[in-house]
Amino acid sequence: MRTKKRAVGQEIHRLHQIVSKYLAHNAKRSGIDEITMMHGWILRYLYENREKEVFQKDIEKTFSIGRSTVTNLIQILEKKEYIRREAVERDARLKRVFLTEKGIRNNEMLRQMFDRMNEVLEKDISGEELEIFFRVCGKIHANLERENIRCKEGGIECCEEFCRK
Repeated sequence: MRTKKRAVGQEIHRLHQIVSKYLAHNAKRSGIDEITMMHGWILRYLYENREKEVFQKDIEKTFSIGRSTVTNLIQILEKKEYIRREAVERDARLKRVFLTEKGIRNNEMLRQMFDRMNEVLEKDISGEELEIFFRVCGKIHANLERENIRCKEGGIECCEEFCRK
């Protein structure tokens, strides 16, 4: 009997989907259904870094997402009055991103949701298994970063070659 080979990318996608659904369900139950999982992570990041100046590029780097994606996320969060952007004196082109009072008030609920989600995700997983999981995640991340750098160095032909495979 031949077993089907499992694909890492597919498993990561499946986990992402089910975690997103889990958080969406719990956010709706908590009365904050107007934000997505990514919004919640950004709000938590801003809360945890509220004593620092945080800029869009910091969010891009922390969450490994592109400029246009972060711009869209920030615009939505601004429209919903969770965050604000403000120019800094030393460079008017730079805009500091920070939580509004509404963003701060909802932080405790978000923290509880994320803490509960992590409890659910880590249930029946030993400390050793978690260490291995995070080590593997780090290696996957490094592999993708190297590939991304290789594609940038190799130019568009490299990326097109990858797409043709």
